[in-house]
Amino acid sequence: MRKLMKLSSLWLIIFVVGFGLFACVDDQPTDPNETPVETPVETPVDTPVDTPDAHILAGEYEIDISNFGMPLIFFMRINNDGTFILAPNRNFLAADSRGTGQLASSGGTYMMIYEGHTPDTPKTATFTLLGSNLVFQSTLPYGSSNIAFSAEDPDDPQITYTLTANILVHDAYYGLYAGSHTVQAMGSSVTYNYTVSLGAGLKYSFVSHYSMGETVYSHNETGTWNISGQTFTLTPDGEDEIAGTIVDGVISTSIKASHMASSRTETTLTYATHAAYAGNFLGKKVSFMYTANVSLELDMFGGYTYTSDVGQPESYVETGQYEMSGTTLTLTPDEGDAYTATLQNHVLTGNFRVIGGMPGTDLTFYNAKIQGTFVGSATHEEIEYTTTLILKADGTYDLTIVDDEDEVVVEATGAFVIMKTMMIMVILDDVTPQPSIALASDGLNFSMLLPGMDEGGSMGGLGFFLSK
Repeated sequence: MRKLMKLSSLWLIIFVVGFGLFACVDDQPTDPNETPVETPVETPVDTPVDTPDAHILAGEYEIDISNFGMPLIFFMRINNDGTFILAPNRNFLAADSRGTGQLASSGGTYMMIYEGHTPDTPKTATFTLLGSNLVFQSTLPYGSSNIAFSAEDPDDPQITYTLTANILVHDAYYGLYAGSHTVQAMGSSVTYNYTVSLGAGLKYSFVSHYSMGETVYSHNETGTWNISGQTFTLTPDGEDEIAGTIVDGVISTSIKASHMASSRTETTLTYATHAAYAGNFLGKKVSFMYTANVSLELDMFGGYTYTSDVGQPESYVETGQYEMSGTTLTLTPDEGDAYTATLQNHVLTGNFRVIGGMPGTDLTFYNAKIQGTFVGSATHEEIEYTTTLILKADGTYDLTIVDDEDEVVVEATGAFVIMKTMMIMVILDDVTPQPSIALASDGLNFSMLLPGMDEGGSMGGLGFFLSK
């Protein structure tokens, strides 16, 4: 009820009084844990307007709607006079505009009033301020689209995503930082490899991987970060601020590498210059002379290791440094001349040696993200179906879908290719109807019309999330 009263007051301001304009002041605050105090501007006594200082909001913001069914990031700029513009990039050219207008406010609620807005054809969006970020309370017009302000996770209905405009500050420090350390535990050594990602909205995500015995574990942490001079701070969600330093791309701080750790460990993490290209790429080639299982590991700091196993006592191994320019990958071995390959959409092609001393041969590698066995289940009309998709290093696949009585309803084998539309798609041949398979951050989004399904009523088929 109080929310309705706030919005009613806001509409009264818009249509009776006019826009709440902003006074020009200084820089945007960057502490994500402290909501700035609003300094009221003089207004007529009979005007119930709470007009904020512009510096509370002025700045550039990133809006990521990947969790809203569309892998898209766009940007918003709020100026000191309270005007705003939405655009697909940070150039904010008028020709690229997806919406402009003026801001107004009432209490702690802010309204974007778009150009072209009228009482008969309203075009607005409302948001509140959380730290330095904007949390939307209504749909957001963007070009000809209206973006929902909340969305339920398709795989976990307990997770709800909220549309947020994340402030872009300290962006020279954005990126991935990596580190590791080794400890002795239960008579053996355990090595923790970890990264921290600094991004928009002054938000960070930390992940640590380690093995104990044959089991691989991971530990995750999220929170906020900030920088003042060389002082670097992390504030884990629900915990106190942790002070450290950042100097020449090296973060010195304390981390918790495992959920079992009783305290944090002092460590350093170094800016990963090649994190955007890092990964493990796998391939396989069969000829009348050999069967070669090959891998190319690109690390986060510009180093690589290439390995070819043709069944001989020793594998062929090559190490060196790499650089990327567009889709061209240049490999410079520690011994030998530089050569190039092509890396695009998680597929790497080039001419590589499979046996030392012999000429190279053309090979195709696939990112390990799209290699292996992916499994997931979904229910349709009270029948549970399980999908198993195996993507192999030689570019072939096996697909099986069974019902809850282990009856096979779909079975296919063939070749696959990787294509990019708006998303990275895995295209299978020799299967009808064609499934839709999109690469997700931790698996595959798979949908397919199963036998007996009505194409018009199934909206593309039964959806599965497949994970390794």
